[in-house]
Amino acid sequence: MEKVSALYKSLYHYTTWEGLLGILGSRSLWATHYRFLNDFSEIVLFRERLVTLMRPYVTKAYERLLQGSPNVQQKIDQDGGLRQAVQHDTEVLIDAQYRATGDEIYILSFCGEHKNPDIDRNGLLSQWRGYGAGGGFAIVFNTKRLEDILNLEVTKYHYSALILTDLVYSNNDDRLRSEMAEDLTNLADDVAKIFNHQEPFSENTELKGYYSFVNCVSRYKHYGFCEENEVRVVALPTVLDDEMIEMASKEGSELKPEKERKFRKKDGGLVPYIELFTSQDMELPIERIIVGPHKEKESRAAALRVMLQKTGIEISCSDIPFVG
Repeated sequence: MEKVSALYKSLYHYTTWEGLLGILGSRSLWATHYRFLNDFSEIVLFRERLVTLMRPYVTKAYERLLQGSPNVQQKIDQDGGLRQAVQHDTEVLIDAQYRATGDEIYILSFCGEHKNPDIDRNGLLSQWRGYGAGGGFAIVFNTKRLEDILNLEVTKYHYSALILTDLVYSNNDDRLRSEMAEDLTNLADDVAKIFNHQEPFSENTELKGYYSFVNCVSRYKHYGFCEENEVRVVALPTVLDDEMIEMASKEGSELKPEKERKFRKKDGGLVPYIELFTSQDMELPIERIIVGPHKEKESRAAALRVMLQKTGIEISCSDIPFVG
């Protein structure tokens, strides 16, 4: 998969006035648990699509089994025929991958640059609308330097996966097949391994397509959000349980710290999140801040220029005449 920095030199993170001050004050960014984002189909949307994509590989695996084992045909007939057996086992395989991935997936979203330079200068109207009358801000990050501090983040804390990736939208099947081809091949290889195994498939079967699965389910998003041109950090912080700690102790290896799960209040409930880039040797690669449409946008820009005068961060105001 091509690095995001090869696609976009800059990434835009939209936030509120309070969010901006929090980012500047803490020098960190928050990644939110996927179940608490504004798209209820996050991560799970790709399940049915992946079942469809993997079904032909499961069918081929069954056909190979039938050639070498007549008893398999009898079992298939008892279970309702080949089509039903393939559908069932494909779903079992995909669901096992979801369980292996776990529910600890956190997402930090950006917008990639657009082909229209006016949008890059002034921000995206749909995002300004999302922040309403309170006004919003777009923090513009250098993509290459963001990749660099993500690599540093992995050396500081224990993650099973931490990636920066652009998205594939559900109405672009050609792009899905071309850009996810390698990952889908890896998952297909898992299918072959499972059906070539002497033991029946179980949750204990070792699968090699873990990272490919994470890439697929985290990159796929409903086409209704395509205007956002989203790029995201996908973080799977490891839970250091007693078994992992005991194994590390026996091997004499040192475990990196577990990422602390934090909670913020929202609509009377709590939203889980993690803070990224909290180490003192990580500096957020902010290049520019766009002050969104607001009746006091000029005074907000003036305050930011005073606040950030020693940083070299450029401050500008959006010229979009949105009043909220």
